[in-house]
Amino acid sequence: ARLAAGSPDPAEAWGNWVLRLRADGALTGYVQTTVRPGGAELAWVVGTPWQRRGLATEAARTLLAHLTAAGVTTAVAHIHPDHHASAAIARTLGLCPTADTQDGETRWQAGLTRP
Repeated sequence: ARLAAGSPDPAEAWGNWVLRLRADGALTGYVQTTVRPGGAELAWVVGTPWQRRGLATEAARTLLAHLTAAGVTTAVAHIHPDHHASAAIARTLGLCPTADTQDGETRWQAGLTRP
């Protein structure tokens, strides 16, 4: 209910989507974004049984395309240095690691341009 209500900050928008398999509708994970005037933060989570199928990459790529079409110009993700799968997804999306860290996670960032 809290996520559906949206951000209490009027300058910030939240987006939350669940991931389901096309074949059987199984709930496999989610993608999230927080959009602020300076850009958008992205997050993706896929349950262990469904990992290594490209689901997170497909969902994050779709989210990023949606944000780009909406005029968002910067995308950010915070990824733990030991989470190599998420780092690979970030690279696929065109994000690059920065020297900035927050709570032990590296900030990955990319500038976005409309197609």
